[in-house]
Amino acid sequence: MHVVLMSLFLSLAPTACRATTAPTPVDAGASAPAATPSRDAAAKPKLSLEEARAAALKQVPGTVISAELEREHGRWIYSVEIQPTDRQQPRKEVEIDGDDGSVVAVEVEDADD
Repeated sequence: MHVVLMSLFLSLAPTACRATTAPTPVDAGASAPAATPSRDAAAKPKLSLEEARAAALKQVPGTVISAELEREHGRWIYSVEIQPTDRQQPRKEVEIDGDDGSVVAVEVEDADD
């Protein structure tokens, strides 16, 4: 009995598979789906840390205290903290876009930071 059921099952299996996996017609005029950028493309900024530091120093001449890379709102942003050449001025944080090198913001650092 077991052999009969098994042979019946095996004889029906290919038919069931064909019915559920039939190809769908393709519109000949339709274009292929656009390729989506890989996650690796967004995995790293185009700008190096050294290039970001140089861009920040052009905006605020002085000494770089610290620099870090963060992902903010889907963009790579370098935050560069600088002590201006004129030491009487407060430290400033310059944010640089990691892909195009543009200055995103310049903020005065609080004395507590």
